[in-house]
Amino acid sequence: MGRFAQWRGMVWAQGQRLRVGLLGPEPPDDVSESSDDVAEPPPSLNRLDALVEGFAAGQPVRWTVAGQPRPLPGPVDVVAYRIIEESLTNACRHAPGAAVAVRLRYDPTGITIEVRDEGTGPAPSGGGSGRGLLGVRRRAERLGGTLSAGPRAGGGFLVRAVLPAPEEMAE
Repeated sequence: MGRFAQWRGMVWAQGQRLRVGLLGPEPPDDVSESSDDVAEPPPSLNRLDALVEGFAAGQPVRWTVAGQPRPLPGPVDVVAYRIIEESLTNACRHAPGAAVAVRLRYDPTGITIEVRDEGTGPAPSGGGSGRGLLGVRRRAERLGGTLSAGPRAGGGFLVRAVLPAPEEMAE
């Protein structure tokens, strides 16, 4: 987790650029029913450590960052977070207890996200509608990116997304 802590510190040092207005027409998640009007912070890779820790409580999750991390444009940051969130949710649902690896790779043209689990069998059919992966695939495509998901040879499941975020886009 040392590299991620470094990355997070660098992103925080660059300053928070995300504002709710940058997130587009997506409805807010987990709307609280309490009388507090405290808004949840927007989804962001800045909060990835908390997301991973939440899933790691019941499942071993390992993650790595490659390349030179940098702040991403707001919509790309949100979609990257959502892809990882949906992938971890599916791993918990379809491969409970199996090891999961999350990899972020930055390059000059964007970011590649890979989430793979080491499940022993195919994902159960008929258990869900598949709308989660379809939803994040559509979000990636709206940004000009791609997302593929499917069983891995030898077992497990892989979600791979490539999102455009040229270095000059990050301010």
